[in-house]
Amino acid sequence: MIRTIHKLFFIWQLEKEEAWINEMASHGYSLTQAFRICRYDFEETEQNKYKYKTLFLKGLYTSDENTKYFKFLEEMGIEVVCQIGYPGTSCVYTRALAKDYPDGIDLYSDIDSKINYKKVMAFYLLFIVIYALAASTMNLFLGFNQEFISPLNVVCGFVLLALFVAGAAAMIKEFVQIGKLKKEREIHE
Repeated sequence: MIRTIHKLFFIWQLEKEEAWINEMASHGYSLTQAFRICRYDFEETEQNKYKYKTLFLKGLYTSDENTKYFKFLEEMGIEVVCQIGYPGTSCVYTRALAKDYPDGIDLYSDIDSKINYKKVMAFYLLFIVIYALAASTMNLFLGFNQEFISPLNVVCGFVLLALFVAGAAAMIKEFVQIGKLKKEREIHE
C-alpha cells in the first residue's frame, strides 16, 4: 500500500529531510518516490529495514560521472531510490539495508568530501539568497510605488524577504561548518 505524505523541506534542510525519511523507515515506511512539490511516496515494509542518505550531485542524474558513481554505490550495497533534477545538479535519495549499515550510510567520510559538499550547498543557497532579495525588492517597490498599494506585491515581497533571511542564515551556517571542517583538516595534517 502506497502512503503519500506532503511535507515541506527547503533545499538547505537536506539533513533534516534525511532524518525524517529515516524516521519514517523506523516506523515501517520505505521511500519509493520524492517529488519537488513537497510530496513523498512510501510503501509499508518492516520497521528499520532501510537506512537512507540524501545527497546532491553535480550535473545531471544521467551524466557519465554520476552513472559510474551509482554503479560504485550499487557495489557497496547502496540502492538509488529516486532523484530530483535541478539546474546543474540532482538530489539523489539512496538506501541500504539497515543490517549492512547499522550506523547509517556515510558517503562523505573524509573531510575534503564534506567540505566540497558544503561548498555545493553554499553555492545553491547563494543563488536562492540573491534571487529572493532581488524578487523581494522588486515586489516591495511595485507594491508601495504606485498610486495605490498593491497588497499582492507587498505580501509576496515580505514572503520573499523571509526566504532571503532564512536562506542567508542557512548559507552562513554552511560557511561556518566549512570553516570548522578546514580547521579539523589542519589539525589532522
